[in-house]
Amino acid sequence: MKIKVQELTEEAFAPFGTVLGRPQSKQPNISDDIADVWLGFSDLMGIGADPGRQITYLDIHSRPEKNDTIERHNTSAEAFIPLDGRTVLMAVPAEATNADGTPDMSKCKAFLIDGSKGVLLKKSTWHAVPYLLSDSASYLVLVDDAIIEKDDINKVSIDEIEFYFLTKDGV
Repeated sequence: MKIKVQELTEEAFAPFGTVLGRPQSKQPNISDDIADVWLGFSDLMGIGADPGRQITYLDIHSRPEKNDTIERHNTSAEAFIPLDGRTVLMAVPAEATNADGTPDMSKCKAFLIDGSKGVLLKKSTWHAVPYLLSDSASYLVLVDDAIIEKDDINKVSIDEIEFYFLTKDGV
């Protein structure tokens, strides 16, 4: 028996499930100079309380002029699963929050995301949009997209951050 291999498209794969990548059938929900975000395009194996709220697609297409913003979500954990590209993820633990509600940046760490593994951030972990090292990067993001309805994208301005590497492998 021979089976023809075909292109993986949303339409061709629909009888079998959902393609996990940039949605072809709709425009991004959020778009700015740094990234495009398609919120909640697929539920993850039917585990979501509200179907269609679990998998988000993030396409990072440029670097910010300054690394001076960080955010957190108090109502949802968030996973970043790389599909392509190399980035740096900056994060501050949830418990490292100052009395005024801002992150304690002395606890900030930066991690190289090289495409070989992803991360799951705990609820309330401060983080920035991954910073590009390659021309572009794409992620599957697992987060409750109700963070928008709940007004739970808590962004704050911070002093500008610069990244450096101890080895030549980083950049």
